[in-house]
Amino acid sequence: MEENPRIRTIVAQNVKKYRLLNNLTQEKLAELADVSNTYIANIECGQTWVSDKTVRKISAALHVEEYLLFMPETSSIKMTGDIKKQRELIEYLSSRKKTLGNYVDSFFSETFDYILQEK
Repeated sequence: MEENPRIRTIVAQNVKKYRLLNNLTQEKLAELADVSNTYIANIECGQTWVSDKTVRKISAALHVEEYLLFMPETSSIKMTGDIKKQRELIEYLSSRKKTLGNYVDSFFSETFDYILQEK
């Protein structure tokens, strides 16, 4: 089966996008995904393809679902804004944790319990 160069470009753009959203260097992402720095650089330049095993490792290191690495930027699903909003909310709540006391822990615990029950 022949590889689609457009898919390689989409994966390259998404790895870089999510790496930057996570404030990671290529070196740090490589360390977290247990691959070489050169490999991450080659992926982001679209010079190499990734195996399913590597996609799993990179997506785990980036804290995104694997399928998001294959979603074109022009897709109707826009996750970037959502991720930024989630990060801002978590940072805000973390900064206020001392003031809010156990409410934050309780809220997140109850929310995660609710989400897990839904699945």
